[in-house]
Amino acid sequence: MNSRNVLTGWLGIIIFLFSSIAATAHAEELSADAVMKKSFAVYGGDDSLSKITFIFQEKGDLEKKLAYSMAWKKFQGASDVDTKVIMFRDFPPDAKGVSYLGIFYKPELNKNDDEWIYLPELRMVRRLSHTGPKHAKEEEFSKSELRQFDLVPRNPDDDTHQLLPSETMEGVACHVIESIPKKGGGEFYPYGKVVRWISKENFLPLRIDYYDERNKLQKQQFTKWKKIGDAWVWEEVMGTNIQTGNKTLLTITDIKVNVGLTDESFSKRAMQLGIENVK
Repeated sequence: MNSRNVLTGWLGIIIFLFSSIAATAHAEELSADAVMKKSFAVYGGDDSLSKITFIFQEKGDLEKKLAYSMAWKKFQGASDVDTKVIMFRDFPPDAKGVSYLGIFYKPELNKNDDEWIYLPELRMVRRLSHTGPKHAKEEEFSKSELRQFDLVPRNPDDDTHQLLPSETMEGVACHVIESIPKKGGGEFYPYGKVVRWISKENFLPLRIDYYDERNKLQKQQFTKWKKIGDAWVWEEVMGTNIQTGNKTLLTITDIKVNVGLTDESFSKRAMQLGIENVK
């Protein structure tokens, strides 16, 4: 992704809740690069409907909850569009009915994404700018420990990878891979290195450790997966800032995959009608 703001990141995160995989009989013999490419390709369907909930817990403060109903679709072929996402606010109640629409273009085009917000009290759809003051959606996620850089799968070609000794995590045999960003390549990345625990059976990343530029452990992320048909989807993601003690929990429920969403599902009109009318 290029110069995306926080809203772009959060809508963009949803597009990558799904990925693809083809397991091999000799997974233990794969190189670090091969494991990362298989993990990056894990299949999660072509479209989906679901409910997503974020719970933010700052050390010493009360929990904060945000909940949305969400529709997502990936586009194939010659189109400039990579994915489309529409999200409807369910919680807190005083903001119910607010909706967001994001159209995300293929990364190689280096093109800004298009985003809109629908405000029911004004009965108005407003386009969001990539510049200028922060809008409400950015403020909502300002304290989150699950950010764009943590949840959007990173292209393996942007890093140098090294296999570390394999480990077993909760009974699952895992490749352990250390990834260091290549100098001068790709977009801004806030970490000095990342270590991933990737299942040898299905190449799903189960744990990720993020180190800051001083090589100190900054955050840990644990992911639980669910298989629907031949698609793997997130069920729960927990991010913990080791340095501050702050936590963010993301849960995904009521997931329906490959429901046949159309272009009309992602329109300004759909933003006003609600998730019940998205088909």
